[in-house]
Amino acid sequence: MRCMFDRATTCLTILVALASSTGARAQEESATPAGVVELARDDLRSAAPGVDAKKMMALAADEGVRLCTGCPPRRVGHALLQATYINIFYELANLARGQVTAHITPKTWWANMEQGWVWDLDDFLVNQIGHPYQGNNYFNAGRANGLSYWESAGVTAFGSGTWEYFGETNHASLNDLVNTTLGGIALGEMLHRTAWLVRKPTETGRGRLMSEIAATVIDPITGVNRFISGDSSRVSEKPADMVPSKMSGVGAAGVLWRGSSTSVFESAGDPFVEMNLLYGDPTTGRSRMPYDAFVVMFRFGGGGTFSEAKVRGRLLGQPLGDAGRFQFNVSQAYDFSKNTAYQYGAQSFNANFAYSRPLGKNMSIWASGWGGLTALGAVDSIPLTGKPPEEEDGGGDAGQGVSEGPRYYDYGPGGNFGGHAILSHSGRAVVVFLYEGHHLYTLDGVRANHMLQQLRLDLLAPLRGSLGIGTSAEYFDRRTYFHDAPAVQKFHYPQVRVFLTWRIS
Repeated sequence: MRCMFDRATTCLTILVALASSTGARAQEESATPAGVVELARDDLRSAAPGVDAKKMMALAADEGVRLCTGCPPRRVGHALLQATYINIFYELANLARGQVTAHITPKTWWANMEQGWVWDLDDFLVNQIGHPYQGNNYFNAGRANGLSYWESAGVTAFGSGTWEYFGETNHASLNDLVNTTLGGIALGEMLHRTAWLVRKPTETGRGRLMSEIAATVIDPITGVNRFISGDSSRVSEKPADMVPSKMSGVGAAGVLWRGSSTSVFESAGDPFVEMNLLYGDPTTGRSRMPYDAFVVMFRFGGGGTFSEAKVRGRLLGQPLGDAGRFQFNVSQAYDFSKNTAYQYGAQSFNANFAYSRPLGKNMSIWASGWGGLTALGAVDSIPLTGKPPEEEDGGGDAGQGVSEGPRYYDYGPGGNFGGHAILSHSGRAVVVFLYEGHHLYTLDGVRANHMLQQLRLDLLAPLRGSLGIGTSAEYFDRRTYFHDAPAVQKFHYPQVRVFLTWRIS
């Protein structure tokens, strides 16, 4: 998987082409597809008097049944079949690109099963971004066919596992399985819900069509299914669980200056663009619906094409006490960060305690602390002699991102912890404080314990309307404690940003 963006583009092109040829036949007001029964939740409650709610909802879990007029029909077999189709599309795309690992045979399948799991040598971007994106497509094969979050997680593991054994000639990779499955779940549910924000299923005409196309770019599998079935033109309400309780976002664009380990800043700054999205309200409320609230952040530029991504999706939420000031959440996290001090990517789960209260008429404060377990993390290696040369993109590849080595980063589990506080005026953040710590214990790579820390302070001020201005001071610290030597490698880098902001709500 040498170039995940090429592969993703090829796969998306094939899927959209298929959708366009079929969806063009759909009428503006198409009927319910044959063999599909529509049952809204209110209908279920009146359809079977004397049957309790759990049994009625179990009735809606039958094959081909819609839980609501805008929901996709539930089709478990179709979900697994589409996950297999996704693997076939990736395989055909790799063959077309001449990738040596795409020449699979029953002999290579058997060799993979005999070998068992290995740690692969793919580039950092391929493993920490490309594989989670591939897993997102498996996950949404489930969501696009009416499966729940947890059921779609199983489809993701199915798609990932079958690809590792049967989609390539190289041996099945343990780190790929974890990154594709857990990262795919996090990105998949986030992108699935984001696509539903874009769709306008109650409308008709060109605006409706453009919204469906835009949503298909965000979540290709659900979009393709809607074009094929005719749901892309059928007027209906959005599924109730795809409508967030609240929605807001902040964009930022500016210049970033990085320092060195001697705290001397570079004279030339790097431009960057950042987007933060808040879906739902993770600061309050009882919740048992995964990702009814999540936070996502992407940063482009600032010294690299893609420099940071974070997804925090709530799996469980519970208020503590009667005043509503304390909140407990369990969340799933996806992380990718590339800066001067370190490059880091991880799949983790956290427990979060938060506190909020007003401070006078217009001021309020929200603060949280968290800690959790990292299922698998990756961090660039630090040899005893210092930092290694930068990893070359695609150098020495056997194709499809399968590098013949060396690999310049380590893999292992660990823990993470941190704190976050926001001081707001009239509902708008004016001071933001963030501290994050990550620990990784190397299982494969240079044997060491890695401690990564980030400290950040933002000062924000409104300008006019939705526009604002801000400045941010950050400090990155990295310490590597080697198993086989008493030496400790230490690196620290300051970073300053100046930017304009705009609110989206």
